[in-house]
Amino acid sequence: MELSNYELVRYPSGQVVILTTGSGPRDVVGVFTSERDAQNALARLLAGTPQPDAQPSRAA
Repeated sequence: MELSNYELVRYPSGQVVILTTGSGPRDVVGVFTSERDAQNALARLLAGTPQPDAQPSRAA
């Protein structure tokens, strides 16, 4: 997905949320307490790299 498909939202409470954008409803991709963590996750999403603790799925 392109960068324009994601939105980084910062709330006064300190939460940073990654949302999908588009013509329909937005989906929450992740919620973070650190802006650095949110930016790293967004970079992984854009690069197509799984999260460090994610297990690869195998097709049956």
